[in-house]
Amino acid sequence: MIVPTLLLLTLSLCSVGADDETVFEDEGKGQEGEGKLKEEEKQFENPIPPKDTPRRVWMLNNISSVEAFISDAPVSVIGFFKDLDSEDANVFNEVLHAVKNLPFAVSSDVAVWEKYNITNNTISLFKKFDEGRADYELKDKEMEPSQVIQFLRHNEMHLVIEYNHMDASQIFGSGILIHLLLLVSKKSSGYEPLLKQFRTVAPEFRGEVIFILIDTDVKENSRVSSYFNVKEAELPVVCLYHVGTEAVAVMKASDISTDSLRHFCINFIEGEEKSTVKPPRPPSEEL
Repeated sequence: MIVPTLLLLTLSLCSVGADDETVFEDEGKGQEGEGKLKEEEKQFENPIPPKDTPRRVWMLNNISSVEAFISDAPVSVIGFFKDLDSEDANVFNEVLHAVKNLPFAVSSDVAVWEKYNITNNTISLFKKFDEGRADYELKDKEMEPSQVIQFLRHNEMHLVIEYNHMDASQIFGSGILIHLLLLVSKKSSGYEPLLKQFRTVAPEFRGEVIFILIDTDVKENSRVSSYFNVKEAELPVVCLYHVGTEAVAVMKASDISTDSLRHFCINFIEGEEKSTVKPPRPPSEEL
């Protein structure tokens, strides 16, 4: 097997690879894990480096190197740029300094662009779950770092997130104000059908509503039911919550379907959900 050669492009904060040092690496030849990227090579500097400190990003010059890069992490980001000195590439460079938890790469290779159906400067997020890929195409629009960061933050998340304390920071740090929670026992007969309906509707509200699964069999999650004033006999239920206004709406299990979930979200977003109430305390005190 021929190991793909990955070109490491050292990026400064002021430009993407114009005059910076270029480092070649032949990864994993003759070793177990052939074709994989070295963990230490793709880690970003921490804390935020000073302005003149370079950062390393993978320069992918062929299809096999792209495939190796994508397969090496659950979520990865590739900037497809025709000109690495372009304004788009410079903004991408700002973004990679702000988003440190994801590996970044760039590619200008014609064969790579054709393989991945790229026709314009594009930032693509690849993931091993849900849609598999999300593209931020830069055709006919200016790119702002904050917009790209938001795009990455929204699309690195699972369409349906199972609530736990490890993911709580991602949920509340996403900037998405509306949360749709499915409170259900994983042991119940209705769990799989309800989850399927949840997953069916979730892609339609990517970036607007976070879909969250609450396993009511987990003792710590009883606080969530308590916050929404849901009794055990009333489970399963679906609850909508607005982080900004603290408004809440609850849907009973008997009313849950893909269509009802869709309209439930739309009405809540538009402020027309008639069952909306305001709970007595903010979620930070309860969840």
